Amino acid sequence: MQLTWLIVSACILIGLLSLVYGRWALSGLTYTRYFSRNSAFEGDSVEMVEVITNAKWLPLPWLRLESSIQTGLSFGNQTNLDISSGDIYQNHISLFYLRPYRRIKRHHQVVCSRRGLFHLESATLTTGDPLGFSAEAKTFPLDLELLVYPQILPLQELPLPNHSWIGDLAVRRWIVEDPFLTSGIREYRPGDTMGSINWKATARTGALQVHKRDYTADHHLMICLNLEDSDTMWRNINDPERIELGIRYAATVAAQALRSGVETGLICNGHLLDGPRESIRIEPSSAADQLELILTTLARLVLDRTVSMSTLLESVVNEASVDTDYLLISCHQGEKLRLAADQLRLQGNGIEWMEIPVLEDSQVAASTSASAS
Repeated sequence: MQLTWLIVSACILIGLLSLVYGRWALSGLTYTRYFSRNSAFEGDSVEMVEVITNAKWLPLPWLRLESSIQTGLSFGNQTNLDISSGDIYQNHISLFYLRPYRRIKRHHQVVCSRRGLFHLESATLTTGDPLGFSAEAKTFPLDLELLVYPQILPLQELPLPNHSWIGDLAVRRWIVEDPFLTSGIREYRPGDTMGSINWKATARTGALQVHKRDYTADHHLMICLNLEDSDTMWRNINDPERIELGIRYAATVAAQALRSGVETGLICNGHLLDGPRESIRIEPSSAADQLELILTTLARLVLDRTVSMSTLLESVVNEASVDTDYLLISCHQGEKLRLAADQLRLQGNGIEWMEIPVLEDSQVAASTSASAS
């Protein structure tokens, strides 16, 4: 008889607990999440903070928190946090206890291992009675974003030829010589025009001397980032890590040029995340927010070719662009691309190439590790 009574009492108690938690478990339960800052660079660490509040008399003996986050944000090892990661998303699950009228704040150190715009749209909290017979779930909308800019590399890591102007921007200001500014004489070099010869200096020294031109300050730089990994590529990019390196090159050159006071713009045959499938063009400017605009654009860039880079340059040729220097960051120098670049040069523009090197497997691993460090 006593055993029967104990069983009946236990069933009644379990039923009451299930009824109570089914009705009130989620009441007074709130959840918020935020990053310590809204933007960062590849390789930077940011802090993600979660705040969970139980503003009622009923304790929560177990609370399960689930959320899905894009890969590219690396979380360190932490107690009560289980992470399962796929190619695109990683699922986070944590289980903990929350006492009555208690608020807990959880801090996560996050490494931005790759560039991109990361959305955190929602998190789901599930709780119930102590024995787990009943469970209630609630999804909290977050609408949280973290913008990760491409890494700015040291200039010595760029594949620059010895004569390149990029590493000397602060001194030389620009690549194109201004025929109206003369700063001295120098010895004749192959390719110098007859009109540049200083005949008086030649007679005085006994060797051909030419006018040494200074560099103009009113030319512009247009960075042309080509997403094609070969001149026969259609739309799908076969070597994304190599293109990611080119994106870092573009960010590094833009930062160096704008810090040197050079008006800088960007052309790219990709498109923006959450935007129309249109190629990117930012006109040269030296405004205070130009670097942020370019870095934001590169962070949101989708590796999906819209048109060939030769087509983009041909449209610039048709606009009769002048007094602009074009830096072509590309995996290849195909015939059509070189032809379009030569047409720009004939219009009075400067052309320089920065070829993105082929990465070996070890270099890809090192690049990924460096971004995450």
